[in-house]
Formats: sequence, C-alpha cells, structure tokens
Amino acid sequence: MSFVYPRTVSILRQAAQTGFGALPPSGAGQALEQAIATGLPASIQHKSTGARPEAGLPADAANRTLWRVFIPLGGLTLGAVQRGDIVVDDLGQRYQVTAPYWNSLGHNLLAERLEA
Repeated sequence: MSFVYPRTVSILRQAAQTGFGALPPSGAGQALEQAIATGLPASIQHKSTGARPEAGLPADAANRTLWRVFIPLGGLTLGAVQRGDIVVDDLGQRYQVTAPYWNSLGHNLLAERLEA
C-alpha cells in the first residue's frame, strides 16, 4: 500500500462449469469463484451514479454506482482482468468489472458495485 494506492484488492473469476443437467445458473454464487490475484495495491474512486437497476427487485440498490479501480503495473499481467471478473476490496465490498482497460501505468477498471 502507498499514498497513491491505499487499498488492497483481490480479483476473482467465475469457475468454468462443465457437465450436463441441473447446474446452477452462471454467476450463481461466490463458491464457484476462483482467485486470479490477491493482495494487489489499488485505488478505488467513485465515478458516477446511474439509474435504478432495471429488474426492480425489493433488494435492489436505490441507484447503480460505477467505480474506477486503479491497479498499478507490477503484480498483475496486463490484460489479466476480464469483463465480468469480480474485484473484492479490503473492506469486503464487491465490484463487477464492466470495462477492463490497461496501459503502461497498469489497470484502469470500470466496475459496478454489487449489493449484498
């Protein structure tokens, strides 16, 4: 951790499902996630607030929130984070990556915060 990257995050990916028959739906739970990387320094910054989620379920958040997760060049191979990966921060907050981007400075991930 540093002044510029004061947070720590892990990157998780949904495990590939194989087989036939009664399988849980894709994205069904944290038990099927595999760690891609852990203990990465990061900066997490609020980007914007969007409209209420379209499903309109009682447990939905009042608004969607979009965040920028910056991970410096070093501990994570450029291009390693994919759309749909989950970022979990040091406070246990979860974010789903909607637009991964990287350059010579590291990763710049646009992510939506997931509600419990």
